[in-house]
Amino acid sequence: MPLACTSLGPAKALRPGLFAAFLFCLCALCAGCDNFCLLIVSNPGGTSGVGVSSGTAPSCPVPKPTPTGNVSLTFGFSVTTSESALVRAPHIFVTLRGIEALPASTTDDTSAWQDLAPQLAEKPAQIDLTASSAGAPCTASPLGSAAVPAGVYRQLRLRLVPNTPLDPTAAAAAAPLGQSACGTDLFSCLIPPDSAPQPLAFDDPAEIVIPSDRIADGSFRVVPNSSIHLSIALDPASSRALPEGPALRLIPAFSVSAQSCSRQD
Repeated sequence: MPLACTSLGPAKALRPGLFAAFLFCLCALCAGCDNFCLLIVSNPGGTSGVGVSSGTAPSCPVPKPTPTGNVSLTFGFSVTTSESALVRAPHIFVTLRGIEALPASTTDDTSAWQDLAPQLAEKPAQIDLTASSAGAPCTASPLGSAAVPAGVYRQLRLRLVPNTPLDPTAAAAAAPLGQSACGTDLFSCLIPPDSAPQPLAFDDPAEIVIPSDRIADGSFRVVPNSSIHLSIALDPASSRALPEGPALRLIPAFSVSAQSCSRQD
């Protein structure tokens, strides 16, 4: 008895379409368009088809946005009875070009730090660390606020404009600042009573890292769709200032407290 043969016509016809759809998806992925779906339709009645659907189709999962919360900051000065030089100094200025936070679930990878004051990248701000923070904690901050991914954060990083006028990177970063309270080509200084500004040097001229043991409870939490205010205060009793040539090497210690706000800033 002769064997019954099934026609391969539909399958052969489907192959070019599958290959073309595969190439289309590959090109879309290489171009950065990763939200496409390949749809293969097969009908037992003999008809088949291939199609490509964008991420807006019901069959394609739409990525959910990362939940965020708002973070605002102010700087202040911890009141102490110590008679240290830091307390007697009327002003301690640092110029910031960034303030960042490190999520607790990550390592010290540079890409993991979250920017809390993005406007400082284009316009650095000079902060007086000995000034008392004015106003209620949840009022509008002069540094603004930033939306960051919700989660727990365990470190802060203050990025500095260094006192290196010959460094083209530092000069470019400080250009939008305008007049510095420390004088020409000087961006971080201590101003003693009745004396000229004294340059400040740091262990790392580019940044100051505030570790978890200087943050209340060791970390702070950003809750989705809510606001949190961080108060960063210089602790003069725990800080040190050591003479280093014409400058003072400042080894600052900060205290950080967090307060939840009832509404977004």
